[in-house]
Amino acid sequence: MCSSLCKIILSLFLFTLVSVNAQVTIQDSISISLEKVWQKAAVNSKEIKMSQLHAESGLEAVKYAKNKQLPEIGFNANYGKLANIPIFNNGILNQADYIPLEDHSIYGATIDAYFDIYNGHKLKMNIQKESVKQELSRYLEKETTESIHYQVAETYLKLQLFLEFEKLVKQNIYQNEARLKLIEKLHTGGVVLKSDLLRAQLQLSKQKTTLTTIRHDAQLAMQELNIFMGEADDQKLKPIDPIGFQQENRILNYTDYIDKAIDKSPLQRIAQQKVELSRLNLAALKADKLPRIGLFGDYSYSYPQIKLYPYENAPYLLGVVGIKLSYSISSLYHDFHKEEEAKILYEEQKMARENVQDNLRKTINIAYKRYVEDQEKIEELELNIKQAKENYRILNQTYFNQLSLITDLLDADTQLLQAQFELISAKTAEQLHYYQLLKNTGDL
Repeated sequence: MCSSLCKIILSLFLFTLVSVNAQVTIQDSISISLEKVWQKAAVNSKEIKMSQLHAESGLEAVKYAKNKQLPEIGFNANYGKLANIPIFNNGILNQADYIPLEDHSIYGATIDAYFDIYNGHKLKMNIQKESVKQELSRYLEKETTESIHYQVAETYLKLQLFLEFEKLVKQNIYQNEARLKLIEKLHTGGVVLKSDLLRAQLQLSKQKTTLTTIRHDAQLAMQELNIFMGEADDQKLKPIDPIGFQQENRILNYTDYIDKAIDKSPLQRIAQQKVELSRLNLAALKADKLPRIGLFGDYSYSYPQIKLYPYENAPYLLGVVGIKLSYSISSLYHDFHKEEEAKILYEEQKMARENVQDNLRKTINIAYKRYVEDQEKIEELELNIKQAKENYRILNQTYFNQLSLITDLLDADTQLLQAQFELISAKTAEQLHYYQLLKNTGDL
């Protein structure tokens, strides 16, 4: 009975151990799609957060500019002591007579208000400027998000590329190790030369070094993705998206991409907002030369009464309301060069907007051409792999039948591996150029 109980406990222990090991293995490598990385990056990316905070601050700046339309109201109070007041009846060089003061105290409190009726539409233009800045910050946020999405896609594809390279190299090393054992046997039997054995060993050593480099590159790509997602640097990731262009991804023609870029690209919108902001800056400088008209009023309580004659040694109340007109004559010559500078900056921003359009057309054209090239390459490389496999099969057979050289066999092996590398690279490049087109049209 004890033996049966021990067996049951041992079985449960082993089952638990296997379950725990399985969970650790599963947790060691997280399967993740590109869409999931995008979602996590949108929440955790510090660059996106900074752009969002900038947009929020712009919204508060608009509210502040609107609040400036409300009347200005102020309050001030004072208290002090008056000195004796000398009167020089016989000139300043002679002894003065002093006015007797019963109380040397002086104090007062004033409430004042001012409301703009007209100020050259400066307040209105300031609201427009802050609104344009807020729109600009929203487009900057969108551009930052699009850039992060593109960087994430680029890194995700790199990780897929390195992991596929790792599989191919590991498979190639396994085949080369098996082939090396056969060559060692043939060399021991005196069938092949020592140089054949050395060449095979050298190629295997190079492949192992290449595998180490590829693994390091994959680890670096994983760290970069983890940083985007706000995860630990050493978190292992396993991309689950298929490599290559998917049927649901529809490619447009070149002119459609250009039209979309001009219409909705964040870079184009940013350039347009900068032009508008320069125009408003120029208008604001012109508004500085216009008069300012407003209503004012103040109500003050003071002691003693020394503003109106006859003076009284008593507290008093005084209220004043009216309309005020002010005009800065010096602005006609002080702001001349400032206005000329604003005109130049306005023209500069218009030129910058045209430059953005030129760069968008150039970037889209490059991505579109490269995408078409990638498609053509994929068809050719798939055919090249079939030919490389057949070439390797023939040379592998003829070498071990002593009908070809070891160099021909090793070259065939390298050519097959290179063709497989190039096919995977072309498929990932095709995807990357597709995402580049989406980014430049504001759809990523």
